[in-house]
Amino acid sequence: MITIAIADDHKLMSEGVASILQSDPSLTVTKICTNGKELIDFLETHTVDVVLIDLNMPILNGPDTIRALKRNQTPSKIVVLSMYADEHVYATCRELDINGYLRKDSNAQHLIDTIKAIHNGENRYDYDRADKANSIVANALFEDKFLNKFKLSKRELEIIKLVSNGHTNQEIADILFLSIHTVMTHRKNILHKLDVRNTAEMLTLING
Repeated sequence: MITIAIADDHKLMSEGVASILQSDPSLTVTKICTNGKELIDFLETHTVDVVLIDLNMPILNGPDTIRALKRNQTPSKIVVLSMYADEHVYATCRELDINGYLRKDSNAQHLIDTIKAIHNGENRYDYDRADKANSIVANALFEDKFLNKFKLSKRELEIIKLVSNGHTNQEIADILFLSIHTVMTHRKNILHKLDVRNTAEMLTLING
């Protein structure tokens, strides 16, 4: 029996994932937590084979939870379960050296098969499912002439890429682990540096 703990502050999502996993007789969800601290506290006295962790949680977010589990040398396999298909999120997960990455829109069988494979020693990442539709911005942004001309910071470049990929301010805040106020401030500064009036003009400038 493969034992699993889930940390996700969206109750409907975590209960839905638990229901899917437990439809397979070889899987059982022993704990559902609403934040990272609750998961860490649980794992101090309990052991599970696999933990599924959302990145955006109150009290203690996903990345900090994962770092704490690694400091504690928790033996569980660590899998991120996220709604985002974005290179910034993937880069964060690569740095965390996790065992797997699953999209929340995965179908039931893919979820079950991935958990089993990770338990058996494989690493599985759904990074290849990223939406690259608007990747035209990626190359343009990092050309030296663009950076030098507009004096953009690394953070501002990240935000421009996310805006170009259609993310809202709240989604950008979640992906970069910033407050929405900080994102809005960055966006205002970006418009000023690029000398444009709005997002549409910004995108026209960048893609032009």
